[in-house]
Amino acid sequence: MANNLMNYLPDYYNDVYEMQAIMNAQGDVLDKAEGEQVRLLLNQFVTQTDAKGISVFEDQVGIKPAPNDDLETRQNKVLMRLLPPRPITIWYLRDLFATLKIPATITVEHNKRDAIVEAKSTEIDSSQIDNIKYLLNIYLPANMIYEIRVALNKAKISSDIKIGIGMWSKATTAAQANVSQFVN
Repeated sequence: MANNLMNYLPDYYNDVYEMQAIMNAQGDVLDKAEGEQVRLLLNQFVTQTDAKGISVFEDQVGIKPAPNDDLETRQNKVLMRLLPPRPITIWYLRDLFATLKIPATITVEHNKRDAIVEAKSTEIDSSQIDNIKYLLNIYLPANMIYEIRVALNKAKISSDIKIGIGMWSKATTAAQANVSQFVN
């Protein structure tokens, strides 16, 4: 920002020490005021807010933030509440997931009236699952159900077993724990 007010003074003030001191002091005050004005402007937009600005939006829509929510999570919760009504299509839900940075895919089995959300346990956290639940509870028609499937990692175990004298045998086993976990 750095308002240099000396640039706006006539040339005959260039060698006047008092005027330089006054202009430098006023420039610092104006820089601070300009910074506060920019922050006030940015706090009018949900995605640009700071912690103080998002708290105003949360108060307006009736959200109480969790103690461990970061600023982006709080902004996403407010955005989900303030979204304008649009026709609910699978493409809209996919765009919504992308906008909110939710690492999951959604498909619909029309004959079963079932929306299936799939994600990997290494990519999604519990707050994002809560966001998915909220969105689907709000946006899905009353005659549809949804499933949230979180795929867990496969575990492979390999071991070598020595049997007898001079005999070598290798045994390999694969153990797989619960491939997917349903969250409702």
